[in-house]
Amino acid sequence: MDRAICIHGHFYQPPRENPWLGEVEVQRSAAPDHDWNERVTAECYAPNTAARILDAEGMIADIVNTYSRISFTAAPTLLSWLERRRPDVYEAIIDADRESQERYAGHGSAIACCYNHIILPLATRRDKETQIAWGVRDFAARFGREPEGMWLPETAVDIESLDLMAGAGIRFAILAPHQAGKVRATGADGWTDVSGGQVETRMPYTCRLPSGREIAIFFYDGTISRDIAFGPLLSDGRRFAGRLLAAFSRGGKRPELVHIATDGETYGHHRKFGEMALAYALHTIEARADARLTVYGEYLALHPPKHEVAVRERTSWSCIHGVERWQRGCGCNSGSCPGGSQAWRKPLREAVDMVRDTLTPRSAEALAAYLRDPVEARDDAVDLILNGWSDEAIEAFLSRHALRDPTPDERWRILTLLEMERQMMLMQTSCGWFFDDITEPGSIQVMRHAGRAIDLARQMLGIDLEPAFIDILNRAPVNDPGYATGVAVYEARVQPVAMDLARVGARGALYRLFELEPPALYDTREDWRCRLEDDTHRGLAGTVHLRSRVTGEEGLYDLVAFYAGMDRVLIGVCEPAGGEALRAAWEEVKGSGTLKAFPRVYTESDLRDEERWAIARRILPDIGEATSAVYRDAAALIEVVEDLGIPAPGTVTRLLEQAWNERLCAVLEAGCPDPNQFEALAGEMEERNLRPDLALINDAASRRIALSVGEAVDRSTDPAPLEEIARIARCAKVFKTSLSLWESQNVIIRMRGHYGEMRRRAGEGDRDAGRWAEAFEKAAAHLGVRVP
Repeated sequence: MDRAICIHGHFYQPPRENPWLGEVEVQRSAAPDHDWNERVTAECYAPNTAARILDAEGMIADIVNTYSRISFTAAPTLLSWLERRRPDVYEAIIDADRESQERYAGHGSAIACCYNHIILPLATRRDKETQIAWGVRDFAARFGREPEGMWLPETAVDIESLDLMAGAGIRFAILAPHQAGKVRATGADGWTDVSGGQVETRMPYTCRLPSGREIAIFFYDGTISRDIAFGPLLSDGRRFAGRLLAAFSRGGKRPELVHIATDGETYGHHRKFGEMALAYALHTIEARADARLTVYGEYLALHPPKHEVAVRERTSWSCIHGVERWQRGCGCNSGSCPGGSQAWRKPLREAVDMVRDTLTPRSAEALAAYLRDPVEARDDAVDLILNGWSDEAIEAFLSRHALRDPTPDERWRILTLLEMERQMMLMQTSCGWFFDDITEPGSIQVMRHAGRAIDLARQMLGIDLEPAFIDILNRAPVNDPGYATGVAVYEARVQPVAMDLARVGARGALYRLFELEPPALYDTREDWRCRLEDDTHRGLAGTVHLRSRVTGEEGLYDLVAFYAGMDRVLIGVCEPAGGEALRAAWEEVKGSGTLKAFPRVYTESDLRDEERWAIARRILPDIGEATSAVYRDAAALIEVVEDLGIPAPGTVTRLLEQAWNERLCAVLEAGCPDPNQFEALAGEMEERNLRPDLALINDAASRRIALSVGEAVDRSTDPAPLEEIARIARCAKVFKTSLSLWESQNVIIRMRGHYGEMRRRAGEGDRDAGRWAEAFEKAAAHLGVRVP
């Protein structure tokens, strides 16, 4: 009898990119992180690649890449962001799927997901086909294999979507138990009603489809899944494992699969240290002989369904009313606006559907003038996205689909129409309706995608849907008292982020002042003829050619950018007017701080949050240096004040704190060659009642430890870097600061194999190897890692 356990995590983030730029901009609600993708990655996606298993003394005994042992959703909008911004985490996830195939008889742990998480029962058939096709193609491109399963967003199901999935080669889907309607043994005539969550979840079922195809359905254990997501199970990994093991039937004589499904973010983001409980549960189950871990593909291959199911259409896992949560105020909510109205959901859905239904036939008609089969071309356009809209990918795409070799203007029209189609799908992302107010980030994001689609339709089709869109949003009430209706939200949070090509050029010029990278989806050729940088000013002037890689739109601009502080910013943009005019504008801005000759001028009040964030991050170190310079200039005076006992003003105290903290960090950054020196400085600070900057000390110590760990890897027989780690950790403990050691611990754990070899050599009389092994043991202990 086969007793197997499968844990599924739905790891997903919605598209958060500015639709005009293709980049995620700063989100204030995610502070101190830049945005929610960064926050959740730090709390969940990264920790799950190396989840800690602690021993009885709280030391790290082992680390587990949980993705290699569980089943998980590979959501394209999350993976594409990870690939760009956290390639280390991305590669660990891809590697985990490869490892899982070795563990589970060739079946991988990853399953596909509809491309951008739209509620399929509310989508048109055409959009369903593209969502499924793009999800399959994205998965295959990343994981190097075809997906066996596919996650239905919010598990929202209808027969048409299941049939299309089966037609795309998908073998199974995962649903909640209340989504089963009736079941019967294969070949039997009569059905048994299992509505209300009564379905037996420990076996797979076959769902027969109108086309004659079929797809397997797994109904997860709803009770255990709820207790993991909202109850106490993740407080103890042993208890978590015990609950799963107890779910098998007593004395069962047939194969059984106990399986659960929750948001993957439960493991670390929603529940702190949830990834550690998961890792310990996996470890506990793997150590047993009476049950084993599996993934759905492996279990389905070993135990094909012997029963059929009829699913309850237009149902989901997160709305007891079916799919009403994503189209009207049904009562389901996340609890962030107690007593708030959900009446905004219906007009937002109507506004988005209006844009979709108006533009879809017109786009198809326009594309038919250039492409052999616009439907087939749209499904194939995911290749452009996967290849970053590179020139090579665009040429290959056009060679497959264009009726003829397109002119530059036709090429621009084709790409722009396809981008409009993409934005029309992104504007249907489920998060737009899931939460409790139209001011939530998810709702604002879908309105931004709609705004971008409207913008492109205005350019390509000569129609302006914005007045109609706004008219519908005017019926959307807002729970946030700062806005009257959905129109106010649109005007305040959507319209200001729109960027034409000239505004993109202005951002690029501003970023060049600070040696920051310009927007990634725009190719630039720059000719900066004038530059200025001194203690108080930065400036440049020149001519820039910009081209959008996504649509092919391009333009040539004269640009002048001038910075004299966050409250004195000027950026001028105009069509090229010649070298003399540009030189005159440059002299004007240097001399008077004005740009009267430019028709478009942006000032500090026009800067977006993202631009202000990027500049602030770039110049913050300069503030510390400036403070240090003030202290150096005043050091002699401060010494006199202290010697004579003159009461020092608060400004002097702050300068002293800055100076002493810098001295401490300098010792740490040097590797703490003399820990006694560090401890003496710390003691002097305490005597003077000076406050240590724990964040600064933590950062300096953590960075130096990471550097020393890297050196230990490169110099694999030299104990000096390991001895340095021990000294730095000893010094940092003076302030009981919490160091950021996650990556350093991972490396030390990976070095334990080399430690074993050095111990063997030490046992054979190699004294140098013995010194190295001793240094490794001490360094590992300081980092909280158990050495076998």
